[in-house]
Amino acid sequence: MKVFKNNSIWLLLSIMALLTACSRENRFSFRKDLEIRGIQVSISGDATTRAAAPAVEVGRTEFAANDKIVFTTIKRTTEPLAEFTYSGIRYYYYEALSWEREEGDLPEKIYWTDGASPHTFIGYSLPMAAYHWIDNGDGTFAGELGYGQTELDYTPGNSAMKQEDLLLNYDTETVAETGGLSTKVTMYHAMSNVCVIVNIKDFAASTSAVDTRVRVSNLVLHNQPAKYTWGGDSRNLKVLNLSNAEQVTKDVRMWCKNAAGEGNAQSKTFTFYGITTPQDELFHAINGNDAPLAFSFTVTYPDPLNPDGDPLVKTYSGAFSQTVNLHSGMATTLNISLNHKDEEMFMGVEYNDWNYVSTPNLGELRKKSTFMDINSPVTTHDMPTATADDATWLYRDGDVIKDIYGNDGSELYPYRISSALQLLSFAKEVTGGMTFQGKYIRQDADITMQAASTKTILEDSESGVSPVSWIGIGDAVHPFEGTYQGDNRYLNRLYGKPVFAKLGEHAVVTQLQITAIGTISGGGALTDANAGIIGGCRIADDVTTSAGAITGTNSGVIYACCHTGITHGTGGLVGTNTGTIVGCYQAGEVDGGTDYSISATNSGVIDCPEATSQFAIQQESFCQSLNQKLQSWYDAHSDYAQFTFIHYTASYPSVR
Repeated sequence: MKVFKNNSIWLLLSIMALLTACSRENRFSFRKDLEIRGIQVSISGDATTRAAAPAVEVGRTEFAANDKIVFTTIKRTTEPLAEFTYSGIRYYYYEALSWEREEGDLPEKIYWTDGASPHTFIGYSLPMAAYHWIDNGDGTFAGELGYGQTELDYTPGNSAMKQEDLLLNYDTETVAETGGLSTKVTMYHAMSNVCVIVNIKDFAASTSAVDTRVRVSNLVLHNQPAKYTWGGDSRNLKVLNLSNAEQVTKDVRMWCKNAAGEGNAQSKTFTFYGITTPQDELFHAINGNDAPLAFSFTVTYPDPLNPDGDPLVKTYSGAFSQTVNLHSGMATTLNISLNHKDEEMFMGVEYNDWNYVSTPNLGELRKKSTFMDINSPVTTHDMPTATADDATWLYRDGDVIKDIYGNDGSELYPYRISSALQLLSFAKEVTGGMTFQGKYIRQDADITMQAASTKTILEDSESGVSPVSWIGIGDAVHPFEGTYQGDNRYLNRLYGKPVFAKLGEHAVVTQLQITAIGTISGGGALTDANAGIIGGCRIADDVTTSAGAITGTNSGVIYACCHTGITHGTGGLVGTNTGTIVGCYQAGEVDGGTDYSISATNSGVIDCPEATSQFAIQQESFCQSLNQKLQSWYDAHSDYAQFTFIHYTASYPSVR
């Protein structure tokens, strides 16, 4: 074998001229001006794009020194020529710098029929030298997960999972790079990625109790099929499992990145990771395997009377009653909730892409949280009791203020609000003087602020129950100055003060939806006064306020926002505007003002289409007019998050 080097990091392999595409009689001529000298191999997937939380790398995300791949087939995709079809071509990652042909009984050179036509590359990875692969001789291959082991133990971390992670390639569109010097090949995950989230709750008497140090460990998936086969001519990279007669099963012991868990006091979450063989609909059909997916885990409870004594250790086991599909190259999240008080378990399944973050993809989950008591005690970051285990939301970790999920409030890792109590803690942080300027906050749950609708409670004079009165985030002298990302979540059943008392000139609020609103003691459901930026927000339902559905006064920017309800107060969206309002609409009547109006008084800029009726607002032409106003504004303000409206028949335009 001859190896050629150039100035790149790739040690380029295989020489010789590419042959031009020939006639159907397989005649061809040499083209010495084109050469394929080497390959560049990468792994598909990016663990950092799914959410802002820190990524958890499960399996192989990059190649390391001495990794190996085998191409079982290399041929021209259209009208392949036998003389230019190769199999069993092996490469290894030489000193983690370049791909080089492996020594052995292999062709000295690889010739392509031409450098322009798409070629078919079929191959798989050989990440472990002692791995047990079998060539079935018919274009299919066989392997065994955890070869030579009786149990797959991933507790040390990622290294074992990387060794077991099979990568496949099937690409009929592989072409030469510009100039014909090399070609790029992408490998895809073929194993099934499994994430098990164990939530344990109602185990501590109080936030300061010793038994908050409970731990979940030794999570095992039982009886996982270990042997598998895969075919060479499969575009979907599916791993085909063997029948029960040929199969062996093994337990898979999962890896937990954070052994201490996440959460506080009466509720903690432990997240475990691992890989196993795919077991999808086809697998269950072939094997007739309706057996439930069984699991077990250990819970360690410290002795509350003797913290240094022997803890209570209990093992819990269970099985999913529903059939769990584990897809090739995909991820399955298994949710297990253990109610310690009754020792009952509840289970659920979610399907995601391959790479995980330390929490589910919160933008796609519809989570809910309810205020049970507005006067519930919550911590703020400056309280000595606010630790990683006991904080309601924020706590001080050295010089850094973090939330209980480990985020530092940066743009990449925004603080997350997942419950009503965390929203209450946020309100008290701002009122206490923390402006959050330069910090980012993301709401990742729908928050319902009282158990029944305001109207029901107010009209039930015999119940003696009053609606929960929201305290507001900050106050007139303590404005919010950070970025609040509503993430298209809802705040339901707001009653009392606006969500924010005041938005300062540095504040940004986006994609927040506020519904089922009672009486607001001030102007606007979102904020009493805005000097910052409000974008892509929606106020639904009727609003009783002194002025405006969104805000009482606006000296900042409001764009791509709407109110779909009646405003009981002066002004439609805004009471008084001295700032800028672009591409917004009011789809309801206005008491004490003009119906469908944007603002009661205006000395600023309002660039919104004129609405004359609810019917007119529901027309596609009105939606187009909104987007035209917004696009003209975006052209001059490209640094703003860009929202657009979508038209739905017989409905109001919806923000995207």
